[in-house]
Amino acid sequence: MNTTFKSLTLTAVLLSFSVSARASAGVGELLPEAKNPAKAAELKALVASDSKSATNLLAEALRTDKDSGYRCSAIEALGASKDSAIAKGLAGLLTELDPTVRDCAIRSAGESKNEFAVEPLLFTVEVYMNSGVGRHSYEDNMKARLKAINAIWSLGEIGEPKLMANLAKFYSQADDVIKMNLLISMGKLKKNEKAGPYLFNIAASAQETEAVRSMAFEMMDYIGYPSAMTNLAPSKNPGIEKGDLIYSGGITGTISGWVSPDLPIGHAGLFAGSEIKDGKIKVTIADCVPDFFKPGGVRNVHSWEDFTHKFIYPYYGNRTTPVKPTADQRERLVRLALKLGTKGYKYSDTHFSQKGPTEFDCVGYTEYLYEQVGLNPTDNSYETGLGWPLTPWEQFIATKPNTPGPAQPGSGSIILANKGAIAAPSQAIITKEFDSLTGAFGVKAGQAPEVNTEIQPEAAN
Repeated sequence: MNTTFKSLTLTAVLLSFSVSARASAGVGELLPEAKNPAKAAELKALVASDSKSATNLLAEALRTDKDSGYRCSAIEALGASKDSAIAKGLAGLLTELDPTVRDCAIRSAGESKNEFAVEPLLFTVEVYMNSGVGRHSYEDNMKARLKAINAIWSLGEIGEPKLMANLAKFYSQADDVIKMNLLISMGKLKKNEKAGPYLFNIAASAQETEAVRSMAFEMMDYIGYPSAMTNLAPSKNPGIEKGDLIYSGGITGTISGWVSPDLPIGHAGLFAGSEIKDGKIKVTIADCVPDFFKPGGVRNVHSWEDFTHKFIYPYYGNRTTPVKPTADQRERLVRLALKLGTKGYKYSDTHFSQKGPTEFDCVGYTEYLYEQVGLNPTDNSYETGLGWPLTPWEQFIATKPNTPGPAQPGSGSIILANKGAIAAPSQAIITKEFDSLTGAFGVKAGQAPEVNTEIQPEAAN
């Protein structure tokens, strides 16, 4: 642990003793109601305008006798402060023993672009990568994995260009999900001249999976770097199978929506495949989002940017049912999703109709799709009674990762098209309220097709 990291930890400890544990009257009145969006906005405004209130609120965030939801609400509000002492105190919370509070601090570091948090965030990722789980049995410690993904996201939000070397180093040790998050963060770093060529290198390599390359192409477009290639070679491995469930953050993935350390997972979708088009690798994703999104409701989108809502959330990976779908079931999943995505079905704001037939939420929609081909990702007890509403996190932990094989030798080498010449791209080619625990994004769909009860899924490997 370096000197900067130690000093931040010490700052948090000293503040916990030196600052009064009682909040000012204004903070004390607002904090218990901070899950209300209006009260949360009022609290942020108070913190931004009054240093005493910010200092008192930091004391509340440091109180170990308070529950994690209370402390996370304080952390979220403190992100509005421009006081460097508050920023240092928040960075110190990255060493917090309570995993929920620590994860809230990680998210806050990115949202507030807290440069004091860079060293502890790098440390978080490095510990995870050096543990060996970043490349092999990466779900041996799911909490550590999610924490590392969130830390990578926060580093990208902070945007320090000098971080490019660190992210590239992590990339060499990473599995596909970590790689995709690293590529997103590389594209967010400010005034980063190294990102474009690095992303091009990844996008051009057939040794990388289609999923990883598709993300590299998107991030080149995101930063305005020429990306289209002629005679683009397909990958040796798709990385994500058609019909896999995929996950990102959502409303329950924001700090005030967390009720456990395991709820950065807030949005579910279905991967419908990838294709080489216009000199790039593009994806199709089926999901369901609130109707105010463009497009909203049940939809088919063609970018990771749309799925992660303009990259404001990390990408948490692809999964499938413990009994893996057969090839036929996967084709049927995709066909049904593509069909329903054109029907104009709406999002279920109340979540009473999570699984249609004409309104859905995101996790209900993916659950519905799988059930139509004879598979059930999450036990039905999660959808009724005390288990209702079904959340994206519950579906995430009920399923299993569906990962590609190990990376091929030579990963990252540029594919030279047209006998060694990389074609220059043509410009013609480049171109709130929330009142339910489940929170993410959902939909309603049409009448369910008949389920083929004679399907015999193949056993999981």
